[in-house]
Amino acid sequence: MKRRPDTASLLSSTLALALLAGSGPAQAASVRAQLGDHGDYSRLVLSIPKGLEPVAVVDGCVLRIGTPDPVRWPLASLRETFSRRLSDFVTADDGRSLTAAIPCGARVSSLIERRMLIVDVAGPPVPGVKPGAPEGGAVEVPEAVVAAGPEPVPQGGTIGVAQVVEALNPIGTANATPANLPLPEESPLPGGERGIQPGAGEGISPPAPLVASLEGEVRSSIEDTLWQLDRMPDRSTKPALRAAEPPKPPAPPPIGAMDLAAWAGDDFNRSREALQSAVRTAQGRARVDAQIALIRFLLARAMDEEGRAALETAASLSPAPDQRYTLRILGDAFRALDREDAPDDSLFVQLPAGVMPDHNVWRSVALASSRWAAAKEGLPIALRRLLDYPPDLRSRLLTTLAAASDEAGDSAALSLIVLEMITVDSKGMADGRLDYFRGRLAELKATPDAALDRYDAAAALRRGPFARRAEVRAIELRRSLGRLDEDGAIAALEALRFAWRGDEIETDALAALGAAYARSGRTDAALDIFGLLGRRFGATTRGRDALAAGRNLLDAVLDRLDRAPPGGLYALALQARHGRLVALADSPDGGLRLRLATLLLRDGYALEATRILHALTESATGSQRAELGATLARALIDSGREAEALDVLSGTGSPTLEPALAERRALLRADALLGGGDTVRALDTLRGLGGPEAARLRAQGLFAAGEWPAARKAFAELAATGAEPTAEDVALQGLSAYLAGDADALRGLGDQQRGRLAGTRWAGLLDALAPPPADGPLRAESVERDLAAAAALDRLARDWRGKP
Repeated sequence: MKRRPDTASLLSSTLALALLAGSGPAQAASVRAQLGDHGDYSRLVLSIPKGLEPVAVVDGCVLRIGTPDPVRWPLASLRETFSRRLSDFVTADDGRSLTAAIPCGARVSSLIERRMLIVDVAGPPVPGVKPGAPEGGAVEVPEAVVAAGPEPVPQGGTIGVAQVVEALNPIGTANATPANLPLPEESPLPGGERGIQPGAGEGISPPAPLVASLEGEVRSSIEDTLWQLDRMPDRSTKPALRAAEPPKPPAPPPIGAMDLAAWAGDDFNRSREALQSAVRTAQGRARVDAQIALIRFLLARAMDEEGRAALETAASLSPAPDQRYTLRILGDAFRALDREDAPDDSLFVQLPAGVMPDHNVWRSVALASSRWAAAKEGLPIALRRLLDYPPDLRSRLLTTLAAASDEAGDSAALSLIVLEMITVDSKGMADGRLDYFRGRLAELKATPDAALDRYDAAAALRRGPFARRAEVRAIELRRSLGRLDEDGAIAALEALRFAWRGDEIETDALAALGAAYARSGRTDAALDIFGLLGRRFGATTRGRDALAAGRNLLDAVLDRLDRAPPGGLYALALQARHGRLVALADSPDGGLRLRLATLLLRDGYALEATRILHALTESATGSQRAELGATLARALIDSGREAEALDVLSGTGSPTLEPALAERRALLRADALLGGGDTVRALDTLRGLGGPEAARLRAQGLFAAGEWPAARKAFAELAATGAEPTAEDVALQGLSAYLAGDADALRGLGDQQRGRLAGTRWAGLLDALAPPPADGPLRAESVERDLAAAAALDRLARDWRGKP
């Protein structure tokens, strides 16, 4: 019996198939692309997914690359990359093809290498110029070879006698009249290159008289050629032709003036609605221009989030090269407005500003947060130009410049910025920022009472981040002046902490509270605050500010641990609980992690310290890498890992080190070789080195080599270098004298240095090694004492064997 299909099952199956079909392009494989200009050609490299065979076809002025299945093309990166011969990238056929505009008549070659499609696009061929030659430059022609017979005459044209003479005369070619010979259909040169017809030069000599017949002219030309060859100098040592250097890419055009006041418009709502309407109605290039006008409006109104979204929309509209350049300038401006940390790739930083006012404004703002010294160079021009900026944008930019000058401690620059704030933006800064920066300026000028008055005026507003920041700073200033004790500061900061949540000043309040905990000895609470900063704010838009606040707190905690006695657990707890946050909050030079590693070494946690030092050494370069390598090698040697120390010293060396650092690394190498039992190489390394440390290592090396008299003498001369002998030095000197059989030296050493061994593990060694008196009977108590000392030394030797 035939079973009837279930309607619900059919419907669900159909919907599943439709969903799978609709999600196909979303699950398509991705293509990676690289685009760049290389002299006289542009190259596009596409990494095609496995199993797809791409096909490149040239259709007039369009390059089309097709695949059998849909793929995801990297349109965004291709459109953002400037190329002189490839532009306007568009996908078609549901992702099965990628098209790009190329110069009409361009020479295109493609090659498939493994899974990469390489497409080279050169300019259209120029008559009389060899492809690949530099534009506008003369092409050096290689020496021609005299043919054995006459060349065939091409169809459809005639060759005169003068042309045959020129073809057979390689010496006179450069001074002869050019022949109008048609090019052959198939070029015999590799890559389709055609021969170069030499051009007429100045000072052309008149042609030779014509002979009566072609045969006679050919014979005469050959004879003249042979005659000239006989009289030419030897050209066997002619230097090889130097390849022409590829032309440098053209420099980007300068950044023009910005009419920000006109971009902002008089009426906000009306201007934005008109610009959005123009974007909706325009098509093609005009639509990109309308989108650029909208982005300029958002920049003039300091609307950074909306501006970044509009930039992404404009990039998806296939802008032309000049439009892409304009969009990049606007994007760099929004990055500067958002206090970007790495401004080196900004056009405002790369291009010289000169005396262009707008360029100076955005260059100073872009460099303010990271390199204030460079940002300050154009500050006078920038401040004059900011007077004409719209109020919203001017307030944002002045705040950025004021915060950077405050962080750098530049009171003169901050005074100029605050003066402009008072002059033009006093009403627009009613949220307390003007009073806050005036208070910071008063602090820099060492007038704390005036600073407190400004902070109190700003804090009285009770709203906005600058009012809260002024309140926190007032508490810190009163504590530093002694008007508020530590417990009172902690109580005030805790009240501020729980008074509000979510404000951007909360990170500053938490950092100040954690520093107060650290100063008062509540290290556990300070570490909890540090972890809270990283966990709550590390992944948010305020993460950078939170990490900066955490850096200040971490510095305060490490100051507290530096003053604590050795052997504590707080350094280990900080690394175990918050090691990742320490690395995130640390400065680029790794100063805080280096301090933490030093504390861990002091407290006996060598394994954790060497891990930190390894990470710092791998990321460092130059002399800093060599310095960190020496610190890591010292930690490894003290831990008994001499072989690893030698590897670190070999991998972090440099021939251009300072003499002091090079000598320090040589001493570490000798110490590691001694610890590893390679005495001969250690002594060779110490050759030529002076100083107390080198003398001590040399004496230890002689002792390890069994050279007892030399070792005793070296230890005895150690005091002459200015070094204070340690207990181990005295003990090894006594052992050397004993093994060398020098009883007098051993007896004298015991009389002079016995007190230096008191309280150390070497106490009693010199008494045990001292010889008995030369005359007189042995006494029972003396023998018992010597036997007890020998037994004790035997136990110590067995316990110390294999230990430092």
